[in-house]
Order: sequence, then C-alpha cells, then structure tokens
Amino acid sequence: MESLFRMKRITIFLTLCATWVVAIGWLSVEFYVIPHISRIYDDMHIPYRCVDSWVNVNISEEGNFQRKHVGEESNIYRRVAVLSDLNESLLLYGKILQLEHSFNKTNVESFRTEIYKELGTNVTKLLYLTKENSPKGHKLRYYVSTNGSFDTSSVYDKLPKNSTFDRLDRCHVIGNSGSLLHSNCGKQIDDADFVYRCNAAPLKPFAADAGNESNITSFNPSIFGKRYHGLSNKTHIGKFITDMKQYHGYLWGACLNFEAFVKICRKAMDAYNITENSFVLGHPDHFKYFNGFWSKRGYKGRLSTGFYYASDALSRCNEVHLYGFWPFKSIFQKDGPRNINYHYFDNISFPGTTEKSPHTMNKEFSVLLQLHTFGIIKLHYGKCD
Repeated sequence: MESLFRMKRITIFLTLCATWVVAIGWLSVEFYVIPHISRIYDDMHIPYRCVDSWVNVNISEEGNFQRKHVGEESNIYRRVAVLSDLNESLLLYGKILQLEHSFNKTNVESFRTEIYKELGTNVTKLLYLTKENSPKGHKLRYYVSTNGSFDTSSVYDKLPKNSTFDRLDRCHVIGNSGSLLHSNCGKQIDDADFVYRCNAAPLKPFAADAGNESNITSFNPSIFGKRYHGLSNKTHIGKFITDMKQYHGYLWGACLNFEAFVKICRKAMDAYNITENSFVLGHPDHFKYFNGFWSKRGYKGRLSTGFYYASDALSRCNEVHLYGFWPFKSIFQKDGPRNINYHYFDNISFPGTTEKSPHTMNKEFSVLLQLHTFGIIKLHYGKCD
C-alpha cells in the first residue's frame, strides 16, 4: 500500500510538472514570441499573418525568388515575400545597413592601433614591392606555394622607389557584386581620396553604377588565361594593354601567390608601356600578415581580394567605405526583393561557399557587418541617391 501511494504521488507530481511546462510554453508563445515576431515584421512592413493572402513567394535554397501565384500587382505586392530562414537573415542585414550610420572615431583609431600593434607600423609600406622594402637579391617566399622563393633581382629595376601613399582620409573599396548594377552609385564612389578596385573589373560601360576613378586595382594572374589567352601573341598582349588603360594609379598583380604565376607576370611587365598606371607586384608578406591577423580572430579562410583591400584600408584610412560587397543572390530594397548576378559586369553563376571554397564570402560579410555596426567601416547597400 505504501508503495502504491508513493507511485500515485509521483504520478500526480509529474502531471503537475507537465501541466506547468505546457502552460508556461503557451503563455510564452502567446504573450512574447508572437508579439515579438509581429513587431519585427511590422517594422519590416511585412504582416506575417496575412502575407499568404497577398502573394505566395518562395525562395529556393539558392536564394532565388519564385512567384507561384500572381495576384493583383500593386506596390505592396512588389514588396512582399514569404521568407526562408536564410532570406529572413538577408532581410535583417539589409535593414541594419539602411539604419542611420556614423563613424566612431574612437573605434576606428582603436582598430588601427590593434593592427599596428600586431603587424607593425610599417605594414602600410608593404602593400606592393618597392626598392625600399625589397632590396635587390632579397628572396621572398610565395604566399601559397610551399616550395621555392622569388629573387627580387629579376624585377628590381622595374620596382618603384617606395610607396607613395601612407595615411589617407576617405577611402572607397569597390567590390564586384551584382548589387552595384542599377545602383547609380558612380558619382558617390568617385568622390573619394583613394579608390581600391578588385580584379580589373570593367569600368567604362558601368560608370554610372561603379564609377571611373581608381588608385589601385588588383589583377589576379588567372585573368591572363581567362581574358587574354595567356598573352600568347601580340594581339592578345595588345588587348591586355588597351584594357588596362582605363585604370589609374597602380595595377596590383597578385603574382607572388604561386610560383607558376611569375613567368606570365614577367611577360606582362616587359610589355607594359602605358602611362595611365604602373604595374606593381603585390607583396606576399603583406597578404600573409593580414591573413594571420584575421585567422587569430577566428576567420580561417583565405581572404578575398575585397576583404584584404578593406583590411589594408583600415590600416591607413580615416574613413573606409565599401561598395559592391553584398555576396548573396537576393537583395531587399524599397521597391521589393530582386535577384542579382554574382558580378555587376557579367552573368557568371555564383560559386560555392562551402568550407572547401577558396573564399567564404558570407563569413567575410558577417565580419564586415559587425565592423559597420561599430562605426569602423561603412557598408553601402542598395541604390545611391
């Protein structure tokens, strides 16, 4: 009897516990979760309860908008989408970037001090090879290749004497995201003391959106093969030289990442006879230093050129503005969601962003977004006024 009575007491106790859990759960959902979600969606101008009655829009895993049912088109219709978890994040990212932003000078200076403390105050003089930082006969280890080294004697006579810029005021780093297309940001981009550009993206046909100004433009040697047939004859060399005339300042070749790049870069340097800009060689130690800087802070991937240039800008610029850094297939703007290309100047498909990919743009973006919220950089999003 005593055992039976004990079992009844345990059963009653467990029943009461379960009842309390259910009650607390229901109260939490009714009085906190639902109102909280409602407030979020109200702020986003998306009524989450009735959105299905307006339009049924799904977003695939690849981030594409797929309209399954078309009702009466209106301004509201064009602005509404049923969102997956991923794209809810993208919508929130966009909302954050549309909030009022101001630079925090204390945070900017603190971050620059951290760079100098770890990498040295002379890090700004190592962006590319010069006679000053790479004496004749000096041997440099390639950034990626594990074997061999590069002897500066072979290019020493072509190196600039020293770096001609150190501390700058307002710098713009221009990525190649398809979000730049139809942005009308060209004039705003050109209004800078110094402009970084990535991988020789074409300018003239896209000046209204991407601008014309450039002070340093990266050039990945793989482009020689993709666009100029490996500079295999005078015609292709001539095309390369003509195309490069649209840039000013420095054409920054990432030639010392791999030993295999040296030969084609030397060929390009020997043929380089224009006055619009100077062909310089990216210093492998500089890239290595910044890659290590971010690795210590949890980012383990190889830096993309855009992220690397943004890091360099943080070491020398009072204000760092980033354009064309939106790395996702979909963008949310005032006139509604739309799909974008990987680049603003072509139609190539988005590469993978797995752990095996050379760059994981979404991870880089999450870092840049945090720097934006701290007032250390400004990420420009969407269209310019």
